[in-house]
Amino acid sequence: MRKVIFLAMGLMGVAGCASWGLKPSCDTARLQWPSFFAQEQVLVAFKVEIEAGNNVLDGILQIKKLHPETYQAVLFSVVGGYKLMQAQVTPQGVSFDFIAPQADKTPVRTKASRFLLLLLFPPHQYQNCRESGGVRTVAYGGEGGGYYQYVADAVYPQTLTYRGTFGTAHMSFNRYVSYKAGAVPQQISYSDGAVQAEMVLFRMKETL
Repeated sequence: MRKVIFLAMGLMGVAGCASWGLKPSCDTARLQWPSFFAQEQVLVAFKVEIEAGNNVLDGILQIKKLHPETYQAVLFSVVGGYKLMQAQVTPQGVSFDFIAPQADKTPVRTKASRFLLLLLFPPHQYQNCRESGGVRTVAYGGEGGGYYQYVADAVYPQTLTYRGTFGTAHMSFNRYVSYKAGAVPQQISYSDGAVQAEMVLFRMKETL
């Protein structure tokens, strides 16, 4: 089973890894994945709003690059600045250092893991690409499966849909802005079952 993700829970914030080009098929040579750590960034932070059932959480998700392919994700509450979650994220999975006792349940860990892994280490085993009506859909395999959709001549995707063992997650990337040699989305919408999250990027650093 692929260990997967959720941020902050709802979001978890954000993430990282380099922007990769895709296999030259179905005109994918220029297409890239969104990454908040592709341009020498070592820290990013998001304002997050998470809805789970009748519960709403306003928080700050901070993601720090510790080593290549190793990240620390910390979720704080806006009110009081309390730490709600801290985890280390690698391609092998998510290890939780801390979760607030009232939220420390298996579904929370599963969804948080799914979110963080998709944000920082998206599906990468290229399968195929199809184009219809100006929209390119690029499929990836491995454990579970991921589908990126690119609109018109866009270099970066508009959505990612992930179908895993424990359900389907959907991530939308909005308001891309140029950053150095690439671009990053300023807003991310995420859904995983009953959990809905909105993230807004407000900080990026290249040195700690």
